[in-house]
Amino acid sequence: MNGLIVNLKLVYYNIIHHKVFALFCVFGTMLTFVFITIVAQVADILMNNTSPAMEAERIVSIPLVLLDDNGNPRKGLTSGDIQIITTNLKKMSCHTCYQSHSMDINVNGRSTDYGVCFVDKNYWKVFQFEFVQGHSFTKSEMHTPCVIVNEYFVEKFFPDRNVINKEIEIQRRTYKIVGVVKNVSYFAQEGSASLWVPEQFNRYASTGYVFTYILFPRSLTSEMALSSTRNSFKLFAEMFGIKESATLKHIETVKESMLHKYGGDFLVLGISSILFILLIIPILNIILLNIANVTVRGSEAGLKRALGASRWNVFEFMFMENLLLVMIGTAFGIMLTFPVCHVLDKFLFSENIDGGTTVLSELSWRVIFTWVLPLSVLFSLLSGGFPIYRLVKRSIIDLLKGGAK
Repeated sequence: MNGLIVNLKLVYYNIIHHKVFALFCVFGTMLTFVFITIVAQVADILMNNTSPAMEAERIVSIPLVLLDDNGNPRKGLTSGDIQIITTNLKKMSCHTCYQSHSMDINVNGRSTDYGVCFVDKNYWKVFQFEFVQGHSFTKSEMHTPCVIVNEYFVEKFFPDRNVINKEIEIQRRTYKIVGVVKNVSYFAQEGSASLWVPEQFNRYASTGYVFTYILFPRSLTSEMALSSTRNSFKLFAEMFGIKESATLKHIETVKESMLHKYGGDFLVLGISSILFILLIIPILNIILLNIANVTVRGSEAGLKRALGASRWNVFEFMFMENLLLVMIGTAFGIMLTFPVCHVLDKFLFSENIDGGTTVLSELSWRVIFTWVLPLSVLFSLLSGGFPIYRLVKRSIIDLLKGGAK
C-alpha cells in the first residue's frame, strides 16, 4: 500500500511537470469517450430489452399493409381487420392498435404542428412506460378529452413542470393532462412518440391504417408466438384470395423489427466498425505524442533501471501515469455525454414533426462498466503501453543517453 501511495505521488508530480502532454491526453480521451459512450448506450438499446418494450421478444408486430403473393399492396389494415386477425389468437395476452397523425396543437399560447398518437386502453399494457406524474388512461378517461405527455413535452411547454390537470388544445378541442411518462431514447421502440390521446377522439379511426402489436404470455416462445400470428394472418389473407401473402415475411417480434430497422445482420459489424474508428484515430495521435514523451523521459527510465528497478517496475510506473490520464479523460467524457446529446437533439430533432425526442434519456451504468471502462483500459494499453514497452526493453546505456539507440 505504501508503495502504491509513493507511486501515485510521483505520478502526480510528473503530470504537474508535463502539463501540455497531460492536457492533450485528457482532452483527446474525453472527446473519444463522449462518442464511444453514446454509441455504446444506443447499441445497448437496440440489442437489449429496454423501456418501454421490456418484453420485446413477446411482442409481435403486424405491418400496416396486406400484400398479395407478388408483394403488391392490396389494402391497408384497419382496426376492424386486426380484430378479425386476433380472433383466432387464443393464447395472446392482449393487443393494441393505434394511429399517429400530425396535428395543430396550442399550449400556453404557443401553436405548432405535433405528432399525436391515438391509442387504445391496451397500449399501456403492451408498452411499459414509466410514469413520473399521474397515471395511464382509466376506463372512464378513454371517453373523455385527456392526454398523456412525456418529460420532453413538459420541459418545452411548461416551465414549472407541474402539469397534471393543465390543458392543451388539439385541433380546437381542449384536453386535460392526466399523466407524464419518462423520456425514452429515439432509438427505442415508441421512442418518437411524446403525446398520446384516447382513440375515441381520432376522426380517422374507422378508415386509417393502424400500427399493431400483440403481446403474448411468457409461457409461449417467440417462435410459437410468430407461428400463431402468421397462421392467423394467413387465414385473413385467404379472405381476399391471397394464398401466400408477402406480408407474412414481415410479421416479426419487436426485437427482430428493431434489429432489422437498424441494419439487421450488419448491426454488430456496424457498431464494431464505429467503435474501431472512434478508437483508432485518437490512439494513433496519442501514440505519436507518447513516443515523443517517453523518449524525452528515457534518461529518467535509465536512472531508475540503474538504481535497481526492473523493466516491469519502470513500465508499471509509466503506464500507471498514462492509465490515470485516460481514466480522467474517460470520466469527463461520460460527464459530457448528456450535454453533447442535448446539442444533438437540437440539431437532429428540433424540427421533428413527431414531437419531443432525444438521443439518450438516461445512462445505463451496466453499459459504462461492461463496455466503456474496458474500452478505456484497452485505449490506454494501445496508446500508452506500446510506446512505453518500446522504451523499457532498451538497455540501461541507451536509456541513459536519452532513450535513443
